[in-house]
Amino acid sequence: MHAVKVNSKNAEPVRLYLKKHAMLDIKHKVIRSNSFIYFPVLSADAAAEAVHVFKSIGVEKSKIKPVVSRANSNYRDILRKKLGEEYADAVKGFDILGNIAIIDAEPALARRIAEAVMETNRSVSTVLRKSGAVHGTYRTRRYTYVAGKRTYMADYTENGARLIFDVRKTFFSCRLSFERSRISRLSRGRENVIVMFAGVGPFAIEIAKHNSSAKVVAIELNGYAYKAMLGNIRLNKTTNVAAVKGDAGKVAEKYKNFADRIVMPLPKDSSAFLGAALACAKKRCTVHYYAFVDIDKGAERCIEGLDSFFKSKGCRFRVTKTRIVRPYAPKTVEIVVDFIIEKTASSKSRRG
Repeated sequence: MHAVKVNSKNAEPVRLYLKKHAMLDIKHKVIRSNSFIYFPVLSADAAAEAVHVFKSIGVEKSKIKPVVSRANSNYRDILRKKLGEEYADAVKGFDILGNIAIIDAEPALARRIAEAVMETNRSVSTVLRKSGAVHGTYRTRRYTYVAGKRTYMADYTENGARLIFDVRKTFFSCRLSFERSRISRLSRGRENVIVMFAGVGPFAIEIAKHNSSAKVVAIELNGYAYKAMLGNIRLNKTTNVAAVKGDAGKVAEKYKNFADRIVMPLPKDSSAFLGAALACAKKRCTVHYYAFVDIDKGAERCIEGLDSFFKSKGCRFRVTKTRIVRPYAPKTVEIVVDFIIEKTASSKSRRG
């Protein structure tokens, strides 16, 4: 059977990803051998996606001899029984945000899919269906209630941070959980961090919880998300996070030469805020920059664009890491580029 192989120290984010996206085969046991863990998955495609997403931490496709689990309720088995011939068109996976599961399904099939989700995930008390694409300045999406308790308020815990928010009023992706964990572990010492496009606070709060010596500024334009972030800061007792409401491009003027680290999780439009990031950066600053790119050579073109921008501003620019964060469309992926910028004497006069 198909499995993904990962070093045990990196296993948790892989397990969470497979579970959240209904790719983990719970009918078979997870196998531990030496320093590696083998997660059984439902198909070769699931294994390929995991390798694609977690390539940077050495996840590999593997074959294992199946060991049957005691679990007697498998989501896909239940779904196949409920849907019969319609099954093949229904299985698109789902996301779990604590108490809420979000499915991508045709209206006619949604109720039966929701029942299967709730039967196999005891923490889920509400199922919603995506009923529109991400749209607008705030990247929100419409959802339709399907089953369970009628609510749109998610109570979600990730990497030790608890977040409460209305899924209709702000953008949030649980598929960035590994990135948030990764970056929070990179933050050390008494560094100043700016998180642009902070949403309800996941990046900022996770960094602050991991590094209590950091001073984190979280900037968010969406009024609802800003208020939810204030509540989440209180909930997590992260007093080292300062939430700021406003446009990151304009707020940057108030934080000139402030940041040791900048997080830019707006893959569609981050390039428009590079000038703001440069204004915020100290003489030497680490930046985590997200972008949507073509799967073929898109990352190279993205880095060339960044290099051209910083050279035009008289700054040194050095990439330290590039990784694919997640698939986005058939030929498009979201990537993160970690890089260091070093301001030179001439860079101040060229900024803008």
